[in-house]
Amino acid sequence: MNKLVNLSALTCICASILAFAASCKDTDDFFKSDVDNGNKVANSFDFSTLQDVNLTVDYSAYKIYGPVRFAIYNVNPIIDENKDTERIDESIEPLLEDYTDKQGKYNTIVSLPAYAEVLHIVTRYFTVNERHMTVEVVNGTAKAVAGNDNSAAYSRSVRRLKAAGESTNDMSKMYNFSYKINTSSGANTSTRIYKDWYTPLGTWNSASGRPDYLIDRATANPNLLFTEDEINGLYEAACEALNSSEEIKEKYRSSADLTLIKDSEVSITGLGSFTCWLNSLGYYYYTDDNKPTNPMDLNVIMLFPNTQDGMRYTNCDYNGSIGMVRGDAIQLKYYPNIAKGDLSGETTIFPKGTKIGFIVKSNGWGCIDQNHSFNYSGWKTKKMNIWAASTEGVSYCGESYKYTNTNGEARTAKFQYVAPNGNKYTIISVEDACDDKDYDDLLFALTPASAFDDLAEIETGKSTLTGVYAFEDLWPNRGDYDMNDVVVNLQNQITFNSSKKVSKQTFFLTTYQKNVELQNGLAARLTAPATSKIEMKRMAPGVTDINQAVSANFSSFKDGSATVYYLTDYVEQDLGSTYILELTYKSAQSVAQVENVIEPFVYREESDGQTWEVHIPYSKPTSRMNMSYFGKGDDCSDINKGIYYVREGNYPYAFYLSGTKAEKFFNTILGSNAANKPIDTFYPTFIDWSVSKGENNKDWYLSPKR
Repeated sequence: MNKLVNLSALTCICASILAFAASCKDTDDFFKSDVDNGNKVANSFDFSTLQDVNLTVDYSAYKIYGPVRFAIYNVNPIIDENKDTERIDESIEPLLEDYTDKQGKYNTIVSLPAYAEVLHIVTRYFTVNERHMTVEVVNGTAKAVAGNDNSAAYSRSVRRLKAAGESTNDMSKMYNFSYKINTSSGANTSTRIYKDWYTPLGTWNSASGRPDYLIDRATANPNLLFTEDEINGLYEAACEALNSSEEIKEKYRSSADLTLIKDSEVSITGLGSFTCWLNSLGYYYYTDDNKPTNPMDLNVIMLFPNTQDGMRYTNCDYNGSIGMVRGDAIQLKYYPNIAKGDLSGETTIFPKGTKIGFIVKSNGWGCIDQNHSFNYSGWKTKKMNIWAASTEGVSYCGESYKYTNTNGEARTAKFQYVAPNGNKYTIISVEDACDDKDYDDLLFALTPASAFDDLAEIETGKSTLTGVYAFEDLWPNRGDYDMNDVVVNLQNQITFNSSKKVSKQTFFLTTYQKNVELQNGLAARLTAPATSKIEMKRMAPGVTDINQAVSANFSSFKDGSATVYYLTDYVEQDLGSTYILELTYKSAQSVAQVENVIEPFVYREESDGQTWEVHIPYSKPTSRMNMSYFGKGDDCSDINKGIYYVREGNYPYAFYLSGTKAEKFFNTILGSNAANKPIDTFYPTFIDWSVSKGENNKDWYLSPKR
């Protein structure tokens, strides 16, 4: 840029202005609570909003099939905790996400916001029942260990699995599979939603609902059963797909029904349920020529009358009704004339091109009391009109929930696990209501391997760390400390590989400022591990989709072990732009290794190739810095001791605010009336935080003055 400010002249002008401001301090209280005397002593506080925490997370009490993904929050993100409608509040972002080792254990020093004194550790890992743990940070240490109560609880309820009961296929003892009900009384209405379900596979135990037609492992075709290694792989893959702090990915929900690519036998294996409800599962099939378009088109065959596996014990009352043990398998059968109501011609071979769909009747087994009698009182009746199908247009949700489903959209997620030997396995998960989109209420997989058309493969996880850098641009002279001369919103997006380590890291730096007269540039210093590739991009103001970013070529230079990238030499000219650095690592890293590898700073070019720079307190300048500025004006740096960008008093020239976003400051330091007002005008507890050297009011920037 040609529009450079003469720094020498600027220094004189600023000194005069600031001297005048200081003389008017009684009437213009820019610097309240700030020390002002002739013997400058540097404030020893580094104004850091970070803390190092020796964090232990342990899920090893549970059966673990691979690394467990967990998220850390400073507030409880769970809505309706301990109820069957439990879900994560997606408006609350985690402070950090990571994976345990393969045994479910984690012990690492991580960097977290200093205000996070109570940590909420949350996981969606399917086989972990204790999904929310709360732990305090004490002397830099936090330890969260899950205790598995499933074994004892399961043994108490499994007696119902073995309880005396008759073999039956009497659907009249089950709950409302065909007609809409009156949700007040529980009685059927005259409105038919589905045809009656068929029960040709056999009978089930009238006390538990466990089928009598499970595959006999001693005599079955081994291609219809999973090996232990395959089961482990299925769980690891499914837990990755389901384990998110947000709703399940759209690409899994949008997958079509399963299509056989060859004539084949088919079996289903139950992997578990994570719901208090006692649901029923059925299947149906069709071809492209007779695809169902409304619920009455389905010809449903009963699979599991009761899919409850008893493995969720948080405030759930099953009356011991456990109808499925994880690993139970059933062979599906094909009835060529079922559309006509004719079950003759039964075969175990499904023709190539057949599409297989699944449907869950929510609480089909769940309105019963311990004597298996209809009981319309109490929560477990769950008098609802809900059917969750895998085919678009044939689900039914007649209740008022968070998400409406007037078009009968599919309520299953479908994804593919590719084993190390190349075999492809189909996994399906079901959402049994319309109150969330986590799709973890029922999980099952199909065999044989590679018999179905490809589905979406499971993506590796991502995590985003957020923070804000704020700069005062009058250094080394006294400033007004409104901290809005350059404000940078930093998003640090971490991408994990299949080994649950960091393979890629993308930094998004978005610029803001308020009422600035000087030409400030923005740079970033990277001290990242060795990379195989660095891509540079830029998004114009207002653009948020990275697919619309354009390639950039930021000038850079090596600065010791770091690399400095000059993103723009005039922030105001490109205000609102987002500068992107995408790093692909030569070898995978841990989250702790890449948490704080970038440091934005502001700079101005000088004619001799040197630069004027402002960094956060105690941070070393680059090798291009004009060192003559240190010790001048208001600066108290001690170059011989490696102490930089410090001053006397309670205001810094820059700081990093961890665990927040720039949008949180739009009505304060980035607001229309923010000019020349020190930051404590809007955040009155800032001074106490500064004076206490970070011990008090660690969350000062989360609570502006009202």
